[in-house]
Amino acid sequence: MSEYVSSQPADGSSAGDQQQESSVSSQSDASTSSQLGTDSSSAGDQQQESSVSSQSDASTSSQLGTDSSSAGDQQQESSVSSQSGASTSSQLGTDSSSAGDQQQESSVSSQSGASTSSQLGTDSSSAGDQQQESSVSSQSDASTSSQLGADWRQEVHSKVASVE
Repeated sequence: MSEYVSSQPADGSSAGDQQQESSVSSQSDASTSSQLGTDSSSAGDQQQESSVSSQSDASTSSQLGTDSSSAGDQQQESSVSSQSGASTSSQLGTDSSSAGDQQQESSVSSQSGASTSSQLGTDSSSAGDQQQESSVSSQSDASTSSQLGADWRQEVHSKVASVE
C-alpha cells in the first residue's frame, strides 16, 4: 500500500498565521512531503508539525521557510518512531532572512539503519535566537549529523529596523 501526501502553499504572500499539520500512520512505503511558505513573504507565525509512526521504508522531509523573508516565529517539530530504514531530514530557515526566533527539534528512536540530518540557519542572516536539539537513541548503524550556522551571520538579542 502506498500513499503520498503533498502540501505546498508556495509563492504566496500573507500577513497572518500559517499552520500545517500532517499525520501518517500504519503505512508501508509511505512518503510525506510538506513545504510551508516556500519562496514567500510573511509577517506572522509559521508552524509545521509532521508525525510518522509504524512504517517500513518511510521517508519524512520537512522544509520550513526556505528562501523566504519573515518577521515572526518559525518552529518545526519532526518525530519518527518505530521504523526500519527510516530517513528524517529537516531544514529550517535555509537561505532565508528573518528577525524572529528559529527553533528545531528532531527526535528519532528505535530504528535500524537510521539517519538524522539537521541544518539550522545555513547561509542565512538572522537577528534572533536559534536553537537546535537533536536526540537519537536505541539505534543500530545510526548516523547523526548536525550543522549550526554555516556561512551565516547572527546578531543575538539585537533589533533590526528592516529585513531584506
